[in-house]
Amino acid sequence: MPNLMDQYHCPTGEEGRVVAASMNRDHEPLTLWGLSHVKIGSDFTILDVGCGGGKTLNRLAQLAPLGKVYGIDYSPDMVTYSKEVNQALIAQNRVEIVEGSVEQMPLPSGFFDLATAVETYYFWTNFHEALKEIHRVLKPSGKLLLVNEMIQNGSYEVEHAKLIEEAHVRLISLAEIRRALEEVGFVGVQMFTKAESPWNVTVARKE
Repeated sequence: MPNLMDQYHCPTGEEGRVVAASMNRDHEPLTLWGLSHVKIGSDFTILDVGCGGGKTLNRLAQLAPLGKVYGIDYSPDMVTYSKEVNQALIAQNRVEIVEGSVEQMPLPSGFFDLATAVETYYFWTNFHEALKEIHRVLKPSGKLLLVNEMIQNGSYEVEHAKLIEEAHVRLISLAEIRRALEEVGFVGVQMFTKAESPWNVTVARKE
């Protein structure tokens, strides 16, 4: 019997669609909490990195009704799924979804006001290179928002070691995330955690 946990790092096929649907549903509270930590202008151009099931694209389009939202995912099946979820917005030219890796995005430099990454950095092949690429595509003063429900804090990764292994997750401590962001040129790094929860948000700005 297929193990759905194998699908989280790159959802594929029918099992991947099941995972995408569950992520769209289960990540809603986390996503809304995360988005509350950044101001989104009505005319923003936004990139959602690792757009997965596509629900975050839909939320972002509602928050930026005069702007445009782009999504990128390295799973061809998730690109297809996200396009189905956002069919009406795509027809209105308010959402566009492309296939590609975060480490080498087929997107212009200095283009986005905001980049979001919800529950996805865990699966990036090279965290540092991914941050450099996100920094490249942001406008000056553009912001990156990282939203995560897991955390490396010395205890969570021990208590949930089996889950982390089965889902092929690579957790990075908040201190390491801050250091990597600053190394690639981000400034004004802010970090937030939810009381009695592993949920965490990082906001950083391109100078």
